[in-house]
Amino acid sequence: MSVDVKELVGDLNKAFNEFREANDQRIKALEQKGSVDPVLQEKVDKANNAITDIESKIEEAKRENQERIDNLEADMKQKGLGANGRPSDVDMHNEAKQFFSTMYDKPVEDSQVDVETYKNYKQAFNYYLRRGDKSLNNDIKNSLSVGSDPDGGQWVPASTANRVITRLFETSPVRQLADVMTIGTDRLEIPKDVDEATSGGWVGETQSRSTTATPKVGLHEIPVHEQYAQPQTTQKMLDDAQFDIDGWLSNKIANILLRTENAGFVNGNGVMKPRGFLNYSSSATTSEDASRAWGKLQYVFTGKDGGFKAAGSGPADCLIQLQQKLKSQYRQGAVFTMNRFTKATIRTLKNSNDDYYLIPDLSGNGRDTLLGFPVVEFDDMPDIASKSFSVAFGNFGEGYQIVDRIGIRVLRDPFTNKPYVKFYTTKRVGGDVVNFDALKLLRFYTA
Repeated sequence: MSVDVKELVGDLNKAFNEFREANDQRIKALEQKGSVDPVLQEKVDKANNAITDIESKIEEAKRENQERIDNLEADMKQKGLGANGRPSDVDMHNEAKQFFSTMYDKPVEDSQVDVETYKNYKQAFNYYLRRGDKSLNNDIKNSLSVGSDPDGGQWVPASTANRVITRLFETSPVRQLADVMTIGTDRLEIPKDVDEATSGGWVGETQSRSTTATPKVGLHEIPVHEQYAQPQTTQKMLDDAQFDIDGWLSNKIANILLRTENAGFVNGNGVMKPRGFLNYSSSATTSEDASRAWGKLQYVFTGKDGGFKAAGSGPADCLIQLQQKLKSQYRQGAVFTMNRFTKATIRTLKNSNDDYYLIPDLSGNGRDTLLGFPVVEFDDMPDIASKSFSVAFGNFGEGYQIVDRIGIRVLRDPFTNKPYVKFYTTKRVGGDVVNFDALKLLRFYTA
């Protein structure tokens, strides 16, 4: 842990102690007087906001530290060095195998892997990013032609593509929780049970058996959709700067794709983008798992429009109910998800024993917990409002499927915005709910 993160953790402990003291006074005033002095309320809000800000800074510092580590490792790989400073032939062979599998759109055998051609392509790819294909000599053009696509773009070398995917996994909360699969086609087809089988009951050894209902099985399709990034820099910077253009490009791509796909996994409508789990909120119902139709999520209501019930009236009873609605087999690995503003509101809730429901992580190494389960912040979830679905609870590894189409392409464009050079980059991804019993929603409404 870096010194900066340690200092922030110290600030977090101090801020939480100040918040707890002020919030205890606020709750006591509500119970005794039925109202809170505005000055005290402002003190609580200020301390609560300070906690939220410090937690965001801690996460950002941790990401920056991890990025520095990733860049060092990527630099070693780029120079062909393994952990002990020796050439890593196995890593290079695996990279080449992945690259040619992407190129040919099917798995290739080890005997078909041309490592030397892949090495030459990696080197030529960096020349292509800096100079474009028209200013390259014939040897580099020949090496580059291996990875060209019909649109004139270039397939990103496996090392760079893996770097992008790794960044997405490390920084995207949805990817950290959901099941992720890489496919070589344009969609994933998953069998779905749309009807339960019927038991014929208990029978004796020689008793006759009648035919029971046969479960109907359908297919749930998750298509992949194209998303793009288009970072740009000046040609002068490309010509003169002594920097890792490959690393710069992969970081820019990852940062832009991250924001795009996270929004899709949460709120996407499935039209030219993934279908997010909150897109099912309009059809969500309070019906139990046994009676609810496939394709519908279950929700629990808070009992108050646009908020939680007042202190002393069981404000967090809805959270407990939400937790209990999830079947026991899904609770292992389950999490609460919400944005940081909803989390700040829940931070103020206490039970009848004067204990806070939300337990903060004051070490900087873990996550806050709510009713014993981790809390993961999804920035794309809505703020608390009338009838909003601002909290979810469930096992995203069982409930949500992300599908990646192998391959990332880059088209270098020095013409449309001179003197800038754009790097038009495309990647294909899909996502959808696949188990409607594994995710539950909280609705901020009376019923």
